[in-house]
Amino acid sequence: MNYTHFVSVAGLVTDDRENILLVKSPRRGWEYPGGLVEPGETFQDALIREIKEESGIEVKITGFIGLCKNIEKDSVNIDFTCKPIGGRLATSDESTEVMWVNKEKALEMITFPLTRKRLENMLSGSEQVNCFCFKKEPFEIVSEDCYSVGNK
Repeated sequence: MNYTHFVSVAGLVTDDRENILLVKSPRRGWEYPGGLVEPGETFQDALIREIKEESGIEVKITGFIGLCKNIEKDSVNIDFTCKPIGGRLATSDESTEVMWVNKEKALEMITFPLTRKRLENMLSGSEQVNCFCFKKEPFEIVSEDCYSVGNK
């Protein structure tokens, strides 16, 4: 039996004023930065690379938020929290616009259903890790749970 999963990472990057870094994708509209983990690459290296490529911002990873899986396409998305440590806002082939926005504005700007669901999880402030499975079209949550980190 052959197993093939695609893994992507994304980061909720917040500045000192609690603004969120958003990039505008030509395909999905506004979203938080992230992308596919390349062969031989760690999750962390992929996330730092993708954020820098899409936004021009250098980050440090500060936490783990959750993960989700598209059960139809066997793709897994892993979400982290990040803080900026350098760089300047810049667009790329993967982003037509880049900006810092407050949390409420970010929720208004993100309309792609999966991206919005993941952002809602990122912003929940929960100390638990959110894990859900979904179908993409039409978007439907198939299962969802939250888990404590560690032995709690």
